[in-house]
Amino acid sequence: MGNKKDVSRGAFFAFSMMVYLLSAVLPCLLLTGCQNTEDGKEVVDEVSSSPQQPDENEETVPVYSEADDRAAADYLKEQYGIFADGNVPKVILDTDMAYLGDDAMCLSILAAADDLGLIDLLGVTITGGNSFVAVGANAALNQLEYFEREDIPVYLGTDVPVSGFRNLEEQEQIVGSIDRWGAMWHLDDYIAPENYHDLGSYYERKWGYSETEAQEQGAAEFMIEQAAQYPGEVMILSIGAATNIAAACMQDDDFAGNTAGIIYMGTIVNGEGSYTPYADFNVFYDAEAFQICLTSGFPSQIVIPHDAAESVILDKSVFDRMNDKSRTLISQMWLENQYGLYRRSPNRTAGCTDAAAAVILLNPAAARIQEERYAAINTDPYSAEYGRTNTWEEQPAGTEPGLAVFVLEMDTKLYWDFVTDLICHIQG
Repeated sequence: MGNKKDVSRGAFFAFSMMVYLLSAVLPCLLLTGCQNTEDGKEVVDEVSSSPQQPDENEETVPVYSEADDRAAADYLKEQYGIFADGNVPKVILDTDMAYLGDDAMCLSILAAADDLGLIDLLGVTITGGNSFVAVGANAALNQLEYFEREDIPVYLGTDVPVSGFRNLEEQEQIVGSIDRWGAMWHLDDYIAPENYHDLGSYYERKWGYSETEAQEQGAAEFMIEQAAQYPGEVMILSIGAATNIAAACMQDDDFAGNTAGIIYMGTIVNGEGSYTPYADFNVFYDAEAFQICLTSGFPSQIVIPHDAAESVILDKSVFDRMNDKSRTLISQMWLENQYGLYRRSPNRTAGCTDAAAAVILLNPAAARIQEERYAAINTDPYSAEYGRTNTWEEQPAGTEPGLAVFVLEMDTKLYWDFVTDLICHIQG
C-alpha cells in the first residue's frame, strides 16, 4: 500500500467552484452504469457529476493518524468479522469507470479499505463498457486524486471486445431490444485509450483533466505480471466487460491459476435481462470474454448477478448515514456532489450494482444466499439470447462449463451499514 500524498484540497475546491460559476456543466454523453429512479420511473442521471453548492453545514475533513486507521480497521474486523485471519489480499479492480456511478462507489470502498490496511489495492485497470477506456481512465485518475491516492496506479485496457465491435443496430433486430447506452453505441465518436487527456466532447468541465497520468504498461500485461509476482495472492474484481481479463487469460495460460480468484459483477440468473431481454450489460458487451474467464481455471470464482445486486440501491437514507458519521475525503466527495440531489428529491434512487463486488470481497456475510453452480454464456452473436447466462446445479453431460459461487440475495442493511462505517472511518 502506497503512502498518501499531502495534496491541497483547498485549491481543488476553489478551482471547482470557479469553474462552476464561470461555465455550465456539460451533460453526460455516456451513462455511468447507475440509473436513477424517481417515483418508480427510471431516468438517466444527467447531473450526477455536476458540482453542488457547498453544504452550509459542511464539516472539515479531519486528518487521521496511523493509530486512528488501526482503530478503524480493528472496529471493522470486530464488528463485521472481516479478514479475521489477518489476511490482506492484493486486489486489482478492472472497471469501466465513470464519475460518481456504481463503479466509482466500488473504487471508493476499495480505496477506503486500502487506507486502513485491510487490502493492498495494486492498481485499477480500465475496460470499455459504460464509456470508452479514455473517458474511464481520466475519471479514475480524477477520483483517486480527490482521495489523495495518486499512488494507486491506473492502467489502460481495451474497448474492443474479443470478437470485435458489433453493429448493435443490426444485432438489435435479432435480440429484440437493446438499451441504447454504453460505449458501443457511440463508435462514431470513438476516442482511443491513449487520448484520455484529449476527450473532446466527453470532457467534464467540473473535473477537468487529471494531473496524474495512466501507466505505460497495458492492463492485461499488468495483471499477468502481478499474478506471477504474487502467486495465489491477487484477487481480480471484474465490474465491467471482462475483456481485459480475457486478454490476460489468452496471453498467459498460467495467469488465471496464478491468481487467488476472481469476483464478477454481471450475468442474469433469475429474471429478465436488464440490457437485453436475456442479458445484463457487462456480459452483453463482451460475452466471449466472460465465457473465456469462466473456463480459464481461476482457483475461486464468485459471480454477483445483476438481478441479485439490483436490490442494493443508493437513496437518501444512505447519504443521511454518511452525513451523520465521520468525514473522510471519500465520504466528502459523495456528500458534496450527490447529497443535495437526494435532499431535493427524497424519493430519488440509483442502482449501485457494481459496488457489490468490493463488498463481497471485504464482507462475504453481505451475501445472504449463495449457491455453487456450473455456468456457460451464450456467445452466438446471431442468437436472440446472446449474452444469456445458463446455470446448472450439476455439470451437464458433454459440456465444460465454468464452476462458480453465485450470490443470489444480498443483505442490504448489513451492506450499507458496513460501507458507510468503512468509508466514514468509524472507530467504534
